[in-house]
Amino acid sequence: MRPGRLKSFFFFLLITTYSVGSAQTLKQKERNLKAFSELYGYVRFFHPSDEVTKVNWFFFSLYGVHQVMSAQNDQQLIRELKALMLPIAPTVIIDSVPIPKHKALSKIVPEKLSEYKLVNWVHRGLALPNGSAIYKSQRNNRDAVETNYIDYPLSTIKLDGTINGRYEFTVEVRGDTTDCNQNNLFIAAFDGAERLKNKSNTNSVTQKTIRYRFQGNLPKGEKNINFTLRVPKYRVVSINKPNIQVFSGDGRKIFDFKEPFDARNASLNIILNIAEDKAFYVTKPASVSKITSVKLGKKIYASIPGTLYATETATYPEVDSVSLMAFKKKTRDYWLDKSKEYPQESRLANLVITLSVLKFAFPYWEDTKTNPDKLFSFLFARTIKDNNNQDFLETLGLMSAKLNDGHMGVSYSGSDRMEEKSVNIESEMIDHKIYVKRVLDSSLKYIPVGSIIDSIDGESAQKTFYAKFRLVSGSPQWRTYKSLLGLFDGLSDSVKLIVSNNGVRSAFKLPRLSPSQEYRPIALPAYVPKDGQLSDKIYYFNLTGDSVMKNINRSLSSLPFAKSIIFDMRGYPKEDIRALFGHLLKCSEHSRWMHIPKITSDNSRKDFESSGWNLGPELPYFNGKIIFLSDACAQSQSESILGYVKGLKLGTIIGKASSGTNGDVQTINLFNDFRVFFTGAKVTNADGTKSHYKGIIPDIIVRSTPAGLKSGRDEVLDRALAFAKN
Repeated sequence: MRPGRLKSFFFFLLITTYSVGSAQTLKQKERNLKAFSELYGYVRFFHPSDEVTKVNWFFFSLYGVHQVMSAQNDQQLIRELKALMLPIAPTVIIDSVPIPKHKALSKIVPEKLSEYKLVNWVHRGLALPNGSAIYKSQRNNRDAVETNYIDYPLSTIKLDGTINGRYEFTVEVRGDTTDCNQNNLFIAAFDGAERLKNKSNTNSVTQKTIRYRFQGNLPKGEKNINFTLRVPKYRVVSINKPNIQVFSGDGRKIFDFKEPFDARNASLNIILNIAEDKAFYVTKPASVSKITSVKLGKKIYASIPGTLYATETATYPEVDSVSLMAFKKKTRDYWLDKSKEYPQESRLANLVITLSVLKFAFPYWEDTKTNPDKLFSFLFARTIKDNNNQDFLETLGLMSAKLNDGHMGVSYSGSDRMEEKSVNIESEMIDHKIYVKRVLDSSLKYIPVGSIIDSIDGESAQKTFYAKFRLVSGSPQWRTYKSLLGLFDGLSDSVKLIVSNNGVRSAFKLPRLSPSQEYRPIALPAYVPKDGQLSDKIYYFNLTGDSVMKNINRSLSSLPFAKSIIFDMRGYPKEDIRALFGHLLKCSEHSRWMHIPKITSDNSRKDFESSGWNLGPELPYFNGKIIFLSDACAQSQSESILGYVKGLKLGTIIGKASSGTNGDVQTINLFNDFRVFFTGAKVTNADGTKSHYKGIIPDIIVRSTPAGLKSGRDEVLDRALAFAKN
């Protein structure tokens, strides 16, 4: 081989070797971060040690990223993970082989069990720093765990200790006679945690009085028997004639519950459990055998106890307080000294925090085309290459778009934040063409309404639109609405448009004088009628406007005689308008359509704590046609209203599909002034049918037309008026 070729060969070999080595290093880094991210989530949210509640998980994430990312192989990684766990979760075991349960149990069981109680996490959503207060994370035997039912201790009977045998607990129960949907209450009785056998013909509670019979066995010895009624919040039942019939060798004896309630030394606690689903409100006792086994890597395993023994002062085993304080100081000092020096570590820590929360708390994974593992790979591949906060902002935006959640978004308030400006022109997409819909700025009235927008700053209008669309999360209709809302946003002081109107193309250079808009209702006051009577016995009320309930109340004496009432929900309400529904209901309702997930370490998301509005009828009743107008900008609370109408059949919905996003927003605060928002609860229509992503589908769908835009007509309102008059 000639010297020149030999030199080229060695150069090629060097480059190839370096590339392979770099790829291997990058792969190891990904394994390192994935293992830490998995462990971080399980320990933070499900390991109930007191130390877990005392550590700052914000600082811990950054310090942990720094420690694990330098590991050159899995053995080094295991050592680093063990060192991170020791000060806060000493009972967590990490090894290169699967960990037998007996080994895990040997670390968490103290000698004198009588001195301890069991502690475990109970999550209703995930409580996060500076997040929504509706989501709760509490520990049994440490915090006052909230429930969605109320216990009413009723009475006690005392039996002679010699009385033994099978017994029947009988009681008369009647449901709320004013509830028109009394079809979702079920009854069961429990003796401690054991469910008594139901000897009745039904397990439903109705508006009729039914006598229920439940069968159990009496314990031996002296008996103090308590009777408690457990009922869902906001529900009403009446009970009568509770007693116990004991069947023994001496025949049958009947004992009535008449004495005042006395909870002392009760050997038998009977709970008459009335619930809105057949699972009932039974909390299974915590068990130390609840140990989560997690595979953190190809040959990396973790065993994480979900229940610990605890005294009044500490969980077992207690970590030395000096060691804990030293570790907390170390994580805080690293944040103070190094977070700006290593910005990539901060971004990777943001990845860890975000994914550990979304993995467990995001309730709509089944409505996406991704999963936590795929999302981690996507985020790591981009984040490791991001050079600055603007790059990372785009990465988070692309992540959010994969999750189809209209509430999901990213905010950044750092010093290098780019403030965009816009032009007050609304646009509409019809058959893949973008039209001028409304010109909101009077100084721009020369822009022809109904004209086609061909280009924006030299790019086709469609290309500009899809550049926005790719970073928006949610349903197609919400992403379209948001992308059109931000169509003219930019950093420069002006925007160049080319539009076509009646075959004539015109160019305009428009000043960007307005801040970019995050939200704008369709039902703007200048473009819809004033609240009140439109024509003979036809009324209109803009539910997104000012003082709408005051305006409804002004017309209250006339509305029962109206032929039709149109309620415009094309926007977001500025006030609580639920009182309106009292005039549309004929009886009380207790539908359950807001569902907060009961989060567990198995990540099943199959159990929820459900609630509703629990509204009842109010006079006067509105007898005429009830019409609600809808559009893609109707989101969240607006969809609660439309979903209530849809589910309970309280009116006819006319217009376009709503956003398809509802439920309380949760916030993930991150390093470097980033925040990620997402929906933390599942919400359906009031009848339980799905609305997420698909939106609330109108009964009468109205599509915009070029002719309608050009003439300035409100085609949705026009269709509603035609329906109202028929």
